[in-house]
Amino acid sequence: MKKHLLLSALLITAVTLMAQEKKTSPKVDFSFGGFINLNAIVDFNGLSHYDDFTTSEIPVNPGPYENITRFHMTARQSRLNFDVGYNSSIGLITGKISGDFYSGSTGDYALFRLREAYIQYRNLLLGQTNTTFGNPDVTPNTVDFEGPNSAPTLRNPMISYTNTINSKWSYGIALEMRGTDLTLNDSVDRPFNTTPTIVGDINKSGDWGVVTLSAMTAMNQYFDNDDDTRGKVSAGGALSLIINTTKRDHINLFVVAGSGVANFISDLSGNGYNGILEKNAEQLELLNSYGGFIAYTHFWNDTWSSNLIYSYVGLEKTIMLPDQAFKQSNYALGNLFYQPSDHLTFGIEYIWGDLFTQNNSTGDANRLQFLAQINF
Repeated sequence: MKKHLLLSALLITAVTLMAQEKKTSPKVDFSFGGFINLNAIVDFNGLSHYDDFTTSEIPVNPGPYENITRFHMTARQSRLNFDVGYNSSIGLITGKISGDFYSGSTGDYALFRLREAYIQYRNLLLGQTNTTFGNPDVTPNTVDFEGPNSAPTLRNPMISYTNTINSKWSYGIALEMRGTDLTLNDSVDRPFNTTPTIVGDINKSGDWGVVTLSAMTAMNQYFDNDDDTRGKVSAGGALSLIINTTKRDHINLFVVAGSGVANFISDLSGNGYNGILEKNAEQLELLNSYGGFIAYTHFWNDTWSSNLIYSYVGLEKTIMLPDQAFKQSNYALGNLFYQPSDHLTFGIEYIWGDLFTQNNSTGDANRLQFLAQINF
């Protein structure tokens, strides 16, 4: 009997303490958002990949299927955002998870894809979000999910610190995991990282707009066929500029260049163009890449707006790359958006692009796209 009374007393004490702790715990705020997106696409020629307009994938010798008019619709770009925050004993702590269904799987099996997942405390960010190399706000709205071929669209796991100097100046520095993106031969083991990519930026803002200067450096490492570690340092810079021309209109300008920075450039990322191993040697050669875009955003009135964009990407010409590898591409579009309410948007857009390969073979593509989107 005494044993049962003792256990009951311990249980009552534990429940009481938990209840008190719950009452004194900080309130956690949750918010849920995102958008539902339908994209309808008419391809006139050039691309076999429906969901985005990637200039590096334009065929130089298109087959009959790529040269006929084709229609496609997709909702894979639909996005979900989940935000959390609470005032702790050390200050406000926030977190975010964002994703869409734009994974490698398609059709009935489109899987959820992680875009962002990070924790933020004061000036410190831990997790995955847009790279510090280039201001993501410089990329204008497009119906095309890929956006300009030179846009800074990479999202990396990182440890990032940002701060303000005064009302006009701010800066940031980050240790990022950007991936290797190298082309090696069969006698070499896969590349690896022993250090993070170091990225920094400095920003100046005012009534006229905002300018951002960014820089990065990274060690690109691999094993040779004798299992010796080799590597080279890559480096690059970027300029992001937003100039307000009227109360709402603005011009956006972005320029990027460097050695071993291809995976920071939208249409080159993931193709192994950061560097390539010499065919008859064990020396890694980092490839020079460069590009940029200029865009003008105009608001016709409170419900109608448009964007005009021209973008360019270039990769150095070298005998180390195959004849059909990327050399340069152009991208241009014009669009019109209609927003009848705060949460509903419709859009129409025409895109043109061309591709030049290392041996100067060319191909081009043309596309008309439609958008229906509800934000929540």
